[in-house]
Amino acid sequence: KCAQPKRWKAYDGKITEMDTQFTLRARELLEIYCSISMSDIPQDERIDVLLTLKRKVKEHECKLTQEIVELIDREIDLMSREVKECNLEGLRKRICTLFLQFIKIPKFNPQVAKILKVPADPLKLYKNVNRCQSCKNYLSSTAFPIPANTRTTGRCHLCCKLDNEARHRETFLKYKLILENLRKSEADYQDDAKIVFLLQHQDLQYLIEKIWGCQSALSACSDLYDLVMVRWDKQHEWSPWNTILLTKDEADAHLKLCDLQKAYEAAFIHRIRHKHIRAKNYFAQIPAMTSFLQGSENQTNAN
Repeated sequence: KCAQPKRWKAYDGKITEMDTQFTLRARELLEIYCSISMSDIPQDERIDVLLTLKRKVKEHECKLTQEIVELIDREIDLMSREVKECNLEGLRKRICTLFLQFIKIPKFNPQVAKILKVPADPLKLYKNVNRCQSCKNYLSSTAFPIPANTRTTGRCHLCCKLDNEARHRETFLKYKLILENLRKSEADYQDDAKIVFLLQHQDLQYLIEKIWGCQSALSACSDLYDLVMVRWDKQHEWSPWNTILLTKDEADAHLKLCDLQKAYEAAFIHRIRHKHIRAKNYFAQIPAMTSFLQGSENQTNAN
């Protein structure tokens, strides 16, 4: 990657490439590394490659380059004594390993600084590392969502994502239980109810969240595990426009009522009917519900 030229696309779609002094330097080091990594090359070519490597690393004086130079001199000396190739494998691997370390140092190969995940200066880590309050890992500051109104870091992006997924699964389970209970109660009526079995979890979620506000119509209880959907008018099949969201105890009491007009105040009934109208408008967009909506309207007109 370091040796690749910089590329960008022009407005006409043509790709333009440009080499910088740093990419040229990286490419030169890459070619040398590939050369010293080759096996089964003539001895004179091997010596030329080693001398080229020696000149390149001697441009910088440090302990690493000194060790590389010493190993190069040792290999050249052993080759001049006609030592077998198999006995030089360990020495050659050591030279390749040290030269690879040389390539990864930004001081010797500036282009590599853009690829290394760990900064060359360890002191930078102390300034840009934070501890996630959830997974307890020490991560870069870029791994945290930092609101403008706080000075502390909380959970990292990954933990936030996992938490959102877990909450989504938990919420989905609640709606699944409500739908299962609703289908079971409708089956108990034995009046050939159909609409509830066409309803999907997403539809029920919209109905509960957007129409009923995730709370009981009577007590405003918001515990989804305690909420159930039942028929508003028990004489007619359950539908999104013939339902009410109540707690389990409230639902039992509601289904025992004989006259809704006498049991509830006019303002409450008006509010429930308004929710039914909103539900009708939404579910009218679903083709499978169209025939049931028409039947409901005919029944309303007949009444």
